[in-house]
Amino acid sequence: MYDVCIIGGGINGVSTALQCSEQGFKTILFEQKYLGSGASSKTSKLAHGGLRYLENLEFDLVRESLQERNRLLQEYPDMVKPLPFIFPVYTTFNTIKMWAGLKLYDRLAKGSQMPKSKKVKISEATAMVPWLKVADVKSVFQYYDAIMDDKGLVIRIANKAREKSAELYSEEKVISCNESDNYVQVKTNKRKIKCKVVINVTGAWNTELTTPSKGVHLITNKLISNTATILINPKDNRVFFTIPYKTDQTIIGTTDDLYNGNPDNVRVENCDRAYIINAINEFSTEQIGISDIVGEYVGLRPLSKSDKKAGEISRDFTIKQTNRIFSMVGGKYTTHRAMCETLTNKVHDFLQCC
Repeated sequence: MYDVCIIGGGINGVSTALQCSEQGFKTILFEQKYLGSGASSKTSKLAHGGLRYLENLEFDLVRESLQERNRLLQEYPDMVKPLPFIFPVYTTFNTIKMWAGLKLYDRLAKGSQMPKSKKVKISEATAMVPWLKVADVKSVFQYYDAIMDDKGLVIRIANKAREKSAELYSEEKVISCNESDNYVQVKTNKRKIKCKVVINVTGAWNTELTTPSKGVHLITNKLISNTATILINPKDNRVFFTIPYKTDQTIIGTTDDLYNGNPDNVRVENCDRAYIINAINEFSTEQIGISDIVGEYVGLRPLSKSDKKAGEISRDFTIKQTNRIFSMVGGKYTTHRAMCETLTNKVHDFLQCC
């Protein structure tokens, strides 16, 4: 019999597998496709604190995210690297607001190896981001977050979990979980196993507990720069990014719209492409069109169940326990380790008293 059966092979699944196995639990994990096939390989490729969450007064979330970002930089320096951002500001009021926000961001990132944020000259900004329109820019700020190999981290952590004797299986779908007094019988398309606890970290596929948000990214071989940008879409005041990708491409994104369909059927629609292209063309001297898009991807953020709009739902996480089944939803990729530590500790306490 296994101590823990984990359903879902994204970043939270493999991280929980690692932490459970490190605590000595006999651990098995099932992923219906391949490790990292869901939202964990379809992110903005950023390990970040979430500068925009300061506006919602989510100081604890930002602090934890920044500390976990720092940890990722130290533990995986080949996969998580510092990335400079340029943030153009268009009003005097927002100049004051951004200065205060970035100083708080620096403070919450206590102990960070990153350079502090600073105000830069417009000429410096255009040298770093040559395509940026600056006619109406009042001021420009520079700050740092990190770029990461999201799928690569999933695989790296999965391999560490295997080294600790966790069993991880891909292309194996869980069909049922039947509880008894002392164990749960888990049936997949390939086998049956018994375990003391089931952990559900299937993200947007956990439809009872999540409000999925659709995040679309486009990839272009234009707008090339070694510096990322953070911009605000004038149409709806949503934040979006341009992010250097590989050696000669740029990621532009993302959308943030609630999704009510089947998670297996999510795809990039024409309206998603138009939204992102129209947004970036507001800021770029180098106008792009559909023909300039060389790649695209879409993922579903597993936000905690809420009646709010997608942009208003907290990126914090929740854990729900029903007898021997634990479910975790919400959260950010950057904070996966801390989230899974909390989850694993809850499972540990449960197993200790059972």
